[in-house]
Amino acid sequence: MKKSFTLFSVIILIFVFSMLIVKIYETKSINSINIVNQYEYIQGKNHLLFLEEYINSIDELSKVNKIVIENDKYEILAYINENEKSYEIEMIINLIEGNIRLHKVIYKNK
Repeated sequence: MKKSFTLFSVIILIFVFSMLIVKIYETKSINSINIVNQYEYIQGKNHLLFLEEYINSIDELSKVNKIVIENDKYEILAYINENEKSYEIEMIINLIEGNIRLHKVIYKNK
């Protein structure tokens, strides 16, 4: 009777510790995914800032309708619409293999 109780308690302890370890690994996995997503979001924001600076450096936007910058991981686009007094510039940064998408609209006077 004493041996069976010892065996049963050891099995219960192994089960409890294995469940605890599984929870710890799940948490670490989720944290690493969040870190990767944060890094990709920051990188996309940097691309958006670069695109905005590039568009502001262009003097004559009347000849340009669309700007595409080639990148391996991100799709970087800008659509330029001409209004009466200004240009409406829609900038889109899209992660190709992920779910990060940044969108910004700016207006530039003629």
